[in-house]
Amino acid sequence: MPAESYFQLMNPLVFLLFAAGFFTVHAVRPSRAMLLLAISYVTGAAAFTSDFLEQAEILTISVIVVGAIYAITATLASAGLALYYRGSAPWRLYAAVFVIHVFLYDWSLTANGAGWMSSFIANFGCGVIFTIGLVAIRGHAPRKIDKLVFWLYAISCFQGFARPVVLLYASGGSLSPENFDQALFVMMLHFIVGACAVMFGMALLVACSTEIIEDLRHNSVTDRLSGIYNRRGFEDIAERALRERKENEFVAVILADIDHFKQVNDTRGHAYGDMVIAELGALFTEYADRDRIAGRIGGEEFAMMVMGEPIHAVKDLAEALRRDFGRLRIDADSGEEGAFTASFGVALRQPGESLLSVITRADEALYLSKELGRDRVSCEIDVQVDKLRSVSNAQKRRQYRDGLTAARG
Repeated sequence: MPAESYFQLMNPLVFLLFAAGFFTVHAVRPSRAMLLLAISYVTGAAAFTSDFLEQAEILTISVIVVGAIYAITATLASAGLALYYRGSAPWRLYAAVFVIHVFLYDWSLTANGAGWMSSFIANFGCGVIFTIGLVAIRGHAPRKIDKLVFWLYAISCFQGFARPVVLLYASGGSLSPENFDQALFVMMLHFIVGACAVMFGMALLVACSTEIIEDLRHNSVTDRLSGIYNRRGFEDIAERALRERKENEFVAVILADIDHFKQVNDTRGHAYGDMVIAELGALFTEYADRDRIAGRIGGEEFAMMVMGEPIHAVKDLAEALRRDFGRLRIDADSGEEGAFTASFGVALRQPGESLLSVITRADEALYLSKELGRDRVSCEIDVQVDKLRSVSNAQKRRQYRDGLTAARG
């Protein structure tokens, strides 16, 4: 058996390793795209193995069958990539090109036998199939790793057209059935296709793994019900933003708590209560922009850090949130509509103050709103005024006046 035949065993092994990788990704996050890509590497291994068995004269396999397996591999890989990046694949186009490709390949083999023409048709056909996927994913590669996948895949498409031309040049520019070297062609096929498949497969596995890691990180800091940051996510992002701000820049915190929420769960059920939370979360999302960070930090408690706005503007923002939430009408399964209110507290960061300290003062303002009848906005100034009214000790009154002056910024 020629030594180069053993070299051909490398590609099936490598393809099966990549198939295992894509099957693993599919097991972690099931998707048709990963399943098709995994199967494409399995069929690719089968195609290379068939070539090896035929070249080594171990088993007689129809050339048409081998060509069809290569075409199936190209179709599955191209469609899997289209599904991964676009969510859909042009199946009818794939089917039409596949049928035409197999028909022309069969016709060439019948008319001229195995040789340079049938090999050219096989390569150009697979190149066209690969190119369908390339066109499908164009403009759908947002990340750097995705762009790398795109260009490596483009190289894979190009080699399907270029390899026959290189073979023609290597053969002195005049190929005929007599001087066509099938072994040379197969060696080129195994080496070039194998190298492209390895580079493309590695890049795509990295892209898939990166996406899974990013989603896991996102889910770990995102509240599933409301769609905004959970307490951990809010505190992490808000503290990072706070460190990036100068000491003299305005930074304020709004806290909101749905009024009588326990009664909502007790009388209408937890599913309805979840709808109420989701609605308030949607409002916080609507009002949050690049200088505002929103999060659900408790059962029915929400927070927003607002940067670059003075205390009166932040209080107006809280008022807008309160009014909009009060106008919502949330349908129940019984057909009844429910209207709800929320209480708000606002505090402005003082120089050198930590996020936790600002949240604590905003929580005092929120508690004051609850005491004063709910469905209202109170800020730290209101807290200081309330404390000033309730004490007679001169030293304490002076302390609260100083706090009131600081709260006004």
